Amino acid sequence: MHTTTGEKEIPKIRADEFFRLHQGEFITYADGKDKKVQFKLADIQRVLPEESRQFSQEDLAVNFEQVYEEVRAIFEN
Repeated sequence: MHTTTGEKEIPKIRADEFFRLHQGEFITYADGKDKKVQFKLADIQRVLPEESRQFSQEDLAVNFEQVYEEVRAIFEN
């Protein structure tokens, strides 16, 4: 006896497969077919972040004005 997967079961199977993906794994979908793809994980050296810079309110205000003017110039053209 040959059994087939019911139409209602397919989304459940796909959802289960999706939630069981590991780091670096993705599901691609093309031409009506899905395929699991795994990217090679890079050997990333973990280090503590560098000390963050502190900005004064004046620095932030000057930077805001500069960005604001640049964006404004883009939309005026």
